[in-house]
Amino acid sequence: MASPARVGVFLCQGASGPSDSLEFKRLRWTAEGSSFGAGVWEITQACHSQGAQALARIAREHDLDAIVLGACPLAEPTGPLGHALAQAGFRPQQVTILDLCRRPERGLGQCQVDPGAQFALCQALAAASRSQVTERLTQAVSTRVLVVGSGLAALLATHSLIEGGYQALLVTPQQRLAPPEPLLGEEAGTQAQELARQLKDQAAVEIMRQGEILALLGQAGHFQVVLRDRQRRVHRREVGAVIVAQGPPQALNYAPLPDSGRVISLEELVMLADSPPHLAKVAGRANPRVAIFLGLQAEAGPQQLRAACLAGSKLLGHGAEQVVLFTTNAKVAAPGLEELTQQVRGEGVVFVKFTHSRPRLEVSDEALRVAYQEEVLDRELLQEFDLLAVDRRPAPDADYRHLARILGLEVARDGSLQPEAVAALPVFSPRGGVMVVGPARGSLTLEATLDEVGQALAVVRRLLRRGEVELEEARVVVDRRRCALCLTCVRVCPQGAMSRRERRPFANPLVCTGCGTCAAECPMDAITILNADDQRYQSEIKAALTPAREFRAEAPPPEVLVLACANSALRAIHAAKLAGAAWPEDVRLVQVPCAGRIDPDFILRALREGFDLVLVLACLSDACQSQSGNIWSAFRVAHLQHLLAEAGMEPQRLASAGVAPAMTSEVMAEVERARELARSLGPSPLKTNARVREILERYTLGMDQTFTILS
Repeated sequence: MASPARVGVFLCQGASGPSDSLEFKRLRWTAEGSSFGAGVWEITQACHSQGAQALARIAREHDLDAIVLGACPLAEPTGPLGHALAQAGFRPQQVTILDLCRRPERGLGQCQVDPGAQFALCQALAAASRSQVTERLTQAVSTRVLVVGSGLAALLATHSLIEGGYQALLVTPQQRLAPPEPLLGEEAGTQAQELARQLKDQAAVEIMRQGEILALLGQAGHFQVVLRDRQRRVHRREVGAVIVAQGPPQALNYAPLPDSGRVISLEELVMLADSPPHLAKVAGRANPRVAIFLGLQAEAGPQQLRAACLAGSKLLGHGAEQVVLFTTNAKVAAPGLEELTQQVRGEGVVFVKFTHSRPRLEVSDEALRVAYQEEVLDRELLQEFDLLAVDRRPAPDADYRHLARILGLEVARDGSLQPEAVAALPVFSPRGGVMVVGPARGSLTLEATLDEVGQALAVVRRLLRRGEVELEEARVVVDRRRCALCLTCVRVCPQGAMSRRERRPFANPLVCTGCGTCAAECPMDAITILNADDQRYQSEIKAALTPAREFRAEAPPPEVLVLACANSALRAIHAAKLAGAAWPEDVRLVQVPCAGRIDPDFILRALREGFDLVLVLACLSDACQSQSGNIWSAFRVAHLQHLLAEAGMEPQRLASAGVAPAMTSEVMAEVERARELARSLGPSPLKTNARVREILERYTLGMDQTFTILS
């Protein structure tokens, strides 16, 4: 069970020696005025090893559960400070680092307190007052891993798992374990054959050839997979993780194409290029004229271009009369590919590039005729060939889409199972514990396949360890009395961490990232995120407001609240401060673990309490760390803007923007734009009422439910 945390407050003043600045004293008085803290300490140079070790020693001696550190941007969690705290047993989520000071301009002088630092400290103290310590639990998980697919990626993943001490269940869609993959090169084919031979004698692997996956139930650590073998027998296995290496079916990348033995795939041409007798038999002559269609319908990748160039070079070396490569946008963005294209041009391979038109194909018993508009000469040309090779493109069919649904994945526009999100790279999927490698994510190069398999193995080690995983208890708490079993949380979870247990939603701590999307979307407010609950953010928003007693007769300055995603906007703001940017005094900052955690109540509460404008800073499109948190945030912002307009308020008082961690100047520009917008809109119509309520609260009797009046 969670228990209240012992929180210590540390204030770094930069260089050694007492700080006599009034602003720094105010920070200490503010920290000492909090009633929940375990103590307040002044330290020096938290950004250096000596100061960081002193901080860690004090925290360990006083048995602190959480730390609030106010310092300059030089005190980063990745430097000496993070190393010292990690050695003392503190995890990153136990430490809150506030940029309360500006970094010294030169040398190791005193850090100057930023305007508005007192508000930032009050916000952090309000949030820390609700901090809780979660217990560490040991959970048993399955050490068997399901590998789906055949070929080098699947075989390499299976072999790596066995070497890592895990068991493997290899389910292949066909009989052969190592089918030809000519685009990967001869080295890949040899390696795949050797791996297939080694796996036949391994007791730690179960191979189900031509197997079919009927269902994948459960979650990471305890998946239940239902299989059917080629004898139509049904099997059940428990697995801890899944690696998918099965790619979609392929189709020739040009249509329409005649049904002719003279039309083959690029993969077949690559294999025939190493066997002149077989090539002559297929083409009908010993020195054939060969045409290659590359990327004429869907764009081809660098690997197809490399394979076509190498095949053309070999064909000319074996006496081919002519090799012509018809292409559109040739992709040369790969090491050495530009040089290779120039080399094969010198050897005699002819390149014909199209920008607008496409070639026309005529087939007869004697030859293939390709008619096309030569764009440089602006002439219609007609050439005869003995053989046509066409590259292939992914063509997912109903069976492949059905497999994707069983695995809890979706087929992307390029036919792969890799989500179109930067944070999902290189192997992650929307279902925690399921990884995609090789053909399943569209990889065609040997180097990429090796990297992906290594990354998948690293994820398996992190998830399953040696069968027992030590982790924190679930940070997602569901109130059974409020839960309506609508399963909204299960549908919106970007990691697939939510499931049902005893007819109630349950978050798997193995894959739950605590993004809070489930809590923000729950229609019954039945979900609480430990250390990121609604009351914490409401207290933090309240603490960010300028007290009414500080206002004079003149109109109060506009106040802006920024709700910043910790994965993108907060990093950009910190980097901007590290570079010397000053944070505006009239702008308050509240950090959320993900933009998906921003509940509409947070925004409405901020406007009701008197903020003139609320700015939501989320991740860029398709670059959300939680994959869909920015999408849910955008939905809520648009809906609230509509509600504000209906209520008679300017919808511009709620703004949003997407930023990346490296967009330091852009994030500060967005904040400045919000300030200018708040000035142009003027004071919020709710500000006066909020200030009157604040003043009257001191003279209003608080009531609770302790006493009941009986009639």
